[in-house]
Amino acid sequence: MWMDWDVKDVNYKLIDTQRIIDYITSFPKGISVESIIQNSGADKLRVYPALFELEQSGWLEVLEREELGAPSVVRKRI
Repeated sequence: MWMDWDVKDVNYKLIDTQRIIDYITSFPKGISVESIIQNSGADKLRVYPALFELEQSGWLEVLEREELGAPSVVRKRI
């Protein structure tokens, strides 16, 4: 049976961002970005861009950064 929607209509960025949000919310004290990449279910190439957008929107707080500025530990902004 063929579906009414087309694969090109699926917004994978939105789906992955929601997976990341759901995962981060499970760890109110903070979670490593490595853990998000390994366990959230989001595509690993979408994690850093999503974290950047979430930080810019004010939803995300970066607790620790790597030497070049990439987030290494994050949490939902309180």
